[in-house]
Order: sequence, then structure tokens, then C-alpha cells
Amino acid sequence: MLNRFGERIDELESVVREIAIEITTGTFVERLPPEKVWEKTGGRIDLVGELIRELREYLAILRPEKVPSIQLQVTKIYERLGVFQDKFKHEVGTPVGIPPVSIDDLRQALVEISEFVSLCRAVKAEPSEVIGTILELREGQRTEEFSLAELRIQRLGDLMREAQAFQRHAAEASRRLENQLEALRSEYESLLASLYKKVEE
Repeated sequence: MLNRFGERIDELESVVREIAIEITTGTFVERLPPEKVWEKTGGRIDLVGELIRELREYLAILRPEKVPSIQLQVTKIYERLGVFQDKFKHEVGTPVGIPPVSIDDLRQALVEISEFVSLCRAVKAEPSEVIGTILELREGQRTEEFSLAELRIQRLGDLMREAQAFQRHAAEASRRLENQLEALRSEYESLLASLYKKVEE
């Protein structure tokens, strides 16, 4: 599992680097209409969303006690990417170039994604104690004598019960947070639509 996790982290980092080079530091976006830019980069931005979603699941398994903060961080990234895409789509039909404000939104999203990648690497290097023990047992990496292994298994049972209780509380907190963020997003979209309508008038 850790190998797969590491591969997906590397893939996300690589895609983010490509987007940063092509869009936020490249010049071709200044010469092409928005729809052509999206043809070149839209697939990679969609891939970023898919990779973050998968990595979030790994993080929830490896560090269940961090589920609320992980969910908040992921939601902020999706919000930032959503703002970029909304502004980007609004520019479709213009002859050339993407407004700097849209590029700034994407640049900030990439910064937040880089921080998320750092979190993933930290969790991969140091999962929670209970999960680390499970992985170690599963992969046959024990070197202790049976008596020591038995003590560790007993400790594992205690940790598992504690983790399950924490996970229930974290899941409940995460659901409440998602509801609040959804309400904020709806309000933001309404305000953004009103702003665009006034600009068009």
C-alpha cells in the first residue's frame, strides 16, 4: 500500500510541475484563446483532482486522527481550483489570453497542492502507530521473538479500539464541516454570478 501511495504522490507532484511550467510561468497562454489553452491543460487539471481524491483516502487510512484537518485542506484546494475554472470558463469566447487574475488563482491552488504533497510525504514516512504496526505485521518485517510479538499484538488491539473511537468522532466532525463548507460555496457561487451579471450589464 505504501508503494502505491508513494507512486501517486510522485504522479501528483509531476503533474503539478507541468501545469506550473505551462500555465503559470509559460507564455503560450498569452497567445491562445482560453478554449485552446483548456484543450492542452484541462485534462491535467482534472487529473489533479482525481489524484488528490485518491491520496485523501490513503491519508485517512494512515492517519485517521487527522481526517478533519485533511478534509479541510482538500476542500480548500477544490474551492481554489473551482474559482479558477469558473473564471476561466467565463473567458471562453474571448479572442486571446487568460486574465492575470485567473492565473493568480491557479498559482495559489498549486501552492496549496504542494503543501498537500508535503503532508502526504510526511504521513507516508510516519503513519500513525496503530497503522504502522499493522503494515509491519502484514509485510512480515517483525524480528522480535514470539513473546515480544504477542505483547505488540495486545498493544495493537488497544490502539485499534482507540483509533476506532477517534475515527467515529472525526467522521462526525468532518460531516459537519462539509455541510458548512457547502453552504459557503453556494453563497460564493451566488455572489459570483451576481457580480458577473452586473459586469455584463
